[in-house]
Amino acid sequence: MLDPRALERSMAEITRYIDEQEVETPEAVHELVKLITEDGDFPQYEPQTDIERAQDKMYDAWGESSPRKRIRLAKQALKISPDCADAYVLLAEETAKTPEEALKVYQAGVAAGERALGEETFTCDTGHFWEILETRPYLRALLGLAQAQIALGNSDEGIAALCRIIELNPDDNQGA
Repeated sequence: MLDPRALERSMAEITRYIDEQEVETPEAVHELVKLITEDGDFPQYEPQTDIERAQDKMYDAWGESSPRKRIRLAKQALKISPDCADAYVLLAEETAKTPEEALKVYQAGVAAGERALGEETFTCDTGHFWEILETRPYLRALLGLAQAQIALGNSDEGIAALCRIIELNPDDNQGA
C-alpha cells in the first residue's frame, strides 16, 4: 500500500511548475492545474538544493513497500542533508524499538526541521504551515515527538508539542 506522504511529490512538482510560470491570479493557477491534470503530463523537476534532494529521496522511501529499502533511502537522505526531518520520522517509525529511542530520533527530526525551515518561516508562516509542503516534515516530526512524550508519561511536554502544532496549523490537518 502506498504511503500517502509519497503523493506529496506530485504536489511539490506542480507547485514548482506554477512558481516558475509566475502565475498571479487564482484563476490562472486553476487553469494551469487543470491543464496539467487533464493531459496527465506532470512536470518533472530535478531538485536544486540538498534539502530538496534529500526530500526527493524521502518521496522514494514513502513509496517503497520494503521496510529495509525505506530505511536505506532515509539514511541516504540524511547523508544528502542532515536537515531532512522526514528521514528522522521514517527512522523513528521503522527502527525505534522503544519510546525512548523514538523520542531521541523525533527530537533530532524536530531540530532538523527547525534548521531547514529557518526562523523566518516560523515568524511569517505560523497559522498555515500545512499549506506549505516544506513545513510538513517538521510537523510530522513534531507530532511524533508529542506521541513519544505521551507514551513515556511526559504528558506536559507532549501536550505542549500538540499545542505548538495547533498554533502552526490551526486547521489541524494531522489530528493533533
